[in-house]
Amino acid sequence: MIKGKGWVYVTKGRTINKNLVFICTALFMVSIAGSRPLISLYADGLGASHAEIGVIVALFSFFPLFLSIQSGKIIDCVGVKGPLIASVVLGILSMVILSILHNLTGVYISQIFAGLAQLVFVLSMQAYAGQFPKSKLREYYITVFSIAVAAGSFAGPLFSGFLTDSIGYSTTFLTLSFVLVGMLPLSLFFSGQKAMSMQDKRNEQNSFQLLRIPDLRKAVLVSSVGLLAKDTYISFFPLLAAENGLSASAIGVIIALNAGAGMFIRSLLPWVAQHLKRDVIITISILVSGVMYLLNPLSDHVLWLSTLSIILGFCTGICQPLSIFATIITLPKERVAEGLGLRLTFNKLTQIVGPLSLGSLSSVVGMPGIFYTCGAIILMGSFHPDKLLFYKKEKS
Repeated sequence: MIKGKGWVYVTKGRTINKNLVFICTALFMVSIAGSRPLISLYADGLGASHAEIGVIVALFSFFPLFLSIQSGKIIDCVGVKGPLIASVVLGILSMVILSILHNLTGVYISQIFAGLAQLVFVLSMQAYAGQFPKSKLREYYITVFSIAVAAGSFAGPLFSGFLTDSIGYSTTFLTLSFVLVGMLPLSLFFSGQKAMSMQDKRNEQNSFQLLRIPDLRKAVLVSSVGLLAKDTYISFFPLLAAENGLSASAIGVIIALNAGAGMFIRSLLPWVAQHLKRDVIITISILVSGVMYLLNPLSDHVLWLSTLSIILGFCTGICQPLSIFATIITLPKERVAEGLGLRLTFNKLTQIVGPLSLGSLSSVVGMPGIFYTCGAIILMGSFHPDKLLFYKKEKS
């Protein structure tokens, strides 16, 4: 009887935790992901060149590039609760600045705050998922987190796109800040449990030594390639679509379909992983992502662009959760957030170099050229000198 009550208590606690992770992550992504497609269009309307838009997009990841590892170490020491609250406050500030300062200076400042907010939030939530001792439980919470990210990324652009057409950019950004305000009380329910003591902190090793772990290096590479495909699409597709005469609401729908596809495939990922090897799944997703990029400039009809967006969403939706789980299972428990910060460092490097180089390149090759170039890079990123596409056949 006691065992039964204990089982009910554990199940109930897991359900509450799952709901907290899902709701907080989804609300955060509705705001941050909902604002990101608007930034390119908003900056373009303020007179920014394509190269300058590339700088603005890269600025989102500039400071996180240098702070990811240290942020992970801090989260390991202080727990996830405090950093989680701080990330929400930074996110609110980023949206309020956009609604008050109607110039490019405001856009620059807001993207600094938004980038830091996303960094701390993602590390906190992933560290929370990685703190459980059982592998099945870690994978369960990573799946919940990934689905919530996709759900928020689906609803955010859809919501903000229609809202912008109705009430304008400033009021839309202010509305997105209220979404984060609503999430703030929920973040107080997270545990402040620490993964690393101060004594462990003093005895820690150099973070880059973690890259000696082969599976971690592989997870970092997969994550970077997948993120390049996802972020370049979110940042530059609105400009390509606008050149073809699509409205902000139509662009929001197409990007929302991309995120919706990611949400759908992530919910099926445990089943898919049981029937295909992880390396094979990653191989296929990266290859198809590259092909989708090459086809985008050749399509100008909403139906075809929506189809390509959905397929690309399937592919990019696979890479991130698999790379997160692969990162966590290879790391010592007391260095999970630090290792995730190391992974994010390379992600942020990709998010800086990609927009800067592609934004500058657009003045020469135009928006279609950006998609051709990025597609080629993604396809090349799936090959290894000694292995075919990350997949190495087992010796019989």
